[in-house]
Amino acid sequence: MIESHKRSVIKSVSWRAVATLTTMSIVYIFTRKLILTLEVGFFEIVAKMLFYYLHERIWGKVKWGKKKHPLENIAVKKELTLDDLSKVKDQLKSLGYLD
Repeated sequence: MIESHKRSVIKSVSWRAVATLTTMSIVYIFTRKLILTLEVGFFEIVAKMLFYYLHERIWGKVKWGKKKHPLENIAVKKELTLDDLSKVKDQLKSLGYLD
């Protein structure tokens, strides 16, 4: 399965919201300065969203730890030929999905 750019962006935004609120809470607890807390939160969310997105996209290209789809080696044309269907059926049988 390939993750879309849109999914990576949505994941980074939701995580950043949680993480930034955590950082802002810590800054406020230690400083009791609301303006400083907001400034740190603003710069932190922008920088870390960018780095998280880049991190996700790089890891998306790393093949280590990913399992291949069992049918990925079968070339599929727009209209499946009888030969294509036979290959898919044979592969599914070898994987135990069909009798």
